[in-house]
Amino acid sequence: MSRAGERLKTFLFLLFLMLWSLLVLLWTGTLVRAQSLGREHFEKLFRQWVVRALPWPEKEVEIVRLSAEPLPVKIPEGAVERVKVIGIPRPGSNTLLVDYLRDGRLLVRVRVLGYVEVRVPVVVLTRPVPRGACLTREDLTVVRRPLTRLPQDVISDMREALGKCARYGLSPGRPLRASQIEIPPIVRRNQIVNIVARGRFITVMTKGQAREDGRPGEIIRVRNLASKREIYARVVDAHTVEVSF
Repeated sequence: MSRAGERLKTFLFLLFLMLWSLLVLLWTGTLVRAQSLGREHFEKLFRQWVVRALPWPEKEVEIVRLSAEPLPVKIPEGAVERVKVIGIPRPGSNTLLVDYLRDGRLLVRVRVLGYVEVRVPVVVLTRPVPRGACLTREDLTVVRRPLTRLPQDVISDMREALGKCARYGLSPGRPLRASQIEIPPIVRRNQIVNIVARGRFITVMTKGQAREDGRPGEIIRVRNLASKREIYARVVDAHTVEVSF
């Protein structure tokens, strides 16, 4: 066999050994020495497999509660440690199964239950806000609160709240929710507006009186001052509503 052939054969053999070693590692997990393992070891595993998998910086994640059973657990020499996360790591309750095997036989299984909390920024009110009042910077601040205790529509960016109005009276200190505020009306009840009627080949404009408040894009009742009839029209801007025909 030529020298080039020998080198190729050696390369392929080394490649085979590397692939085999990788497969063995994937299937057998981590070898551990004979020892007695306590809570500290399983908290470390929990941090490695759950806390670091979350999309927040580790310093913002807290393990509120953690338990492992059975403890302490004695592991014989040559046992293999396998870790499995049940479900997807998330704030709240998480479960790890830590198995110790030797020669493919399960020696002991430790169930690790942990509850993690993440403190995230949320917008809260600094003072009482009456119904209909529009929010300013003086009304708002940003604090960190536990994520698992927050409603789904909580507001985290102050810009999402500025200029919007309270749908009902709001108390200070509580996280602000999107369902509690709304865009203020740009057309007010009894306001005189321009009614623009658009057809395929013609556009007609006349005056009308808004019969209710309206926000951009909303359909409101408008009284046509010329015909004295009530119609429904879409709010375009602070002075214009539109109908199609």
